[in-house]
Amino acid sequence: MDNEEQLELIPEKIVKLRLQFIHKPINKKWYAKKFPFLVQNEPFEYGLKIKNIGIEPFSGALIKEFAIKAGTLTQHALKAVKIKPLNPGEEFDLYIDKYTLWHEGSISTSCILVPDKNGEVIHTYQHHRDHDADELFATPNEWWHDYYCQSQQQLLQTKTNNLILLLTTITVVEAVFGLKESLKYIAGIVAWCLSKVGWLFAWLAS
Repeated sequence: MDNEEQLELIPEKIVKLRLQFIHKPINKKWYAKKFPFLVQNEPFEYGLKIKNIGIEPFSGALIKEFAIKAGTLTQHALKAVKIKPLNPGEEFDLYIDKYTLWHEGSISTSCILVPDKNGEVIHTYQHHRDHDADELFATPNEWWHDYYCQSQQQLLQTKTNNLILLLTTITVVEAVFGLKESLKYIAGIVAWCLSKVGWLFAWLAS
């Protein structure tokens, strides 16, 4: 009996994996707001949140040809990475590579999965976070999902609009109440809060 005949005798075991595209900025700034989408021209590290949503244990697999497609450009991960075995309900984050997108708007992410165990077939699911729903991808041992990259210009315009709104509010407060009295009032509130915090620490230490 040759190897092909032996493989045919191995019963298929279907495992169900939910794959979600994840990312985090490389240049972290403590004061920067965390945005749900990628930001154009901002370098990031990317990967997958992987969860076994089936009833069968998952033996592990190799992720090959992970790609991010933006417009006519496609970026492939520089290396293949391993997914560790997962019991039903178990999940973990796996970061794969780093990249910077010059493109704004819709992008697509995809990869091929090579199971570690003969006879194991991986059904992948796309997760729609806005609806909290999972959708089966049509091709076994593959995954695809769309994503979004925020325009850097739009983001800067939003920040500018917020600053203009803040300055306008300050101008209105000064005109109505007087800036000096307003600052005195705010300082009084801050001093009162600090006194309460000091009293709380003194009470905890006693």
